[in-house]
Amino acid sequence: HCQLLPMRANVLMFHDTDENILRSISVERDRYQAWEATVEKDIETSGKRFVVLELGCGPTVPAVREESEEVVSDCAKIIQSDKSRCVKSRSVSFIRINPKHAEISLSTSEPTRMISIFSKAEAALKEIDRWIDLLI
Repeated sequence: HCQLLPMRANVLMFHDTDENILRSISVERDRYQAWEATVEKDIETSGKRFVVLELGCGPTVPAVREESEEVVSDCAKIIQSDKSRCVKSRSVSFIRINPKHAEISLSTSEPTRMISIFSKAEAALKEIDRWIDLLI
């Protein structure tokens, strides 16, 4: 398998034209888009809660932060536009964990919960786990 692909990271670089990389990234993008559509449909048709947990994504390369915010915003819009179902448990939460850049500038309305945790990921996850144990 490795002999078919170049020995480099599977990410787009400036003006990338390597067909092996472009093909692989296209397949993964399609898989991600299908997953995202499934999540959005599930939020629309069920009473489930959805959490986006973002770990350590800083502002230097904003693509992941922007994608997280877009997913949260899209899910919140689905819930807001479908008030006729009156499913109170439906919600979307966004937790951003970063030791220096955990701020969230996304402005959405209910039923979105946004939590900024200024911490390293491992320490924050252990603390969240501890709180869940206390609450359950």
